[in-house]
Amino acid sequence: MQSIRYGVALFLSAASLWLTPSASAQTAPTEARRADPLNPKAQVPALAYQSALKGYRPNTEAAVGSWKDANDTVHQAGGWRAYAKEAQQPIDAVAPKPAATAASAPAKPAARPSGHAHH
Repeated sequence: MQSIRYGVALFLSAASLWLTPSASAQTAPTEARRADPLNPKAQVPALAYQSALKGYRPNTEAAVGSWKDANDTVHQAGGWRAYAKEAQQPIDAVAPKPAATAASAPAKPAARPSGHAHH
């Protein structure tokens, strides 16, 4: 029985909050009301045009370096085989490791990823 009273009280308080804004909106001044769309002589605010393309920036070509320089850089790194070998290594092996101390325990070998994650 007490839960029914609580439910009714909750409903009434929600209904009062819902009805309060609509009651005040009906008593708004006449200046804030919309113009009658069927009245051709009704006063309406002027239209303001704003282009959808106002902030558009045209696409520009990216600067492309010399292909010979790019090939030389890859060659100095060890060629495509060096990149393929690096891709096969676990992520832990690629990151630089901190200097080992005499008190540190031996590191566990990194687990190889399973599935196709190593491609």
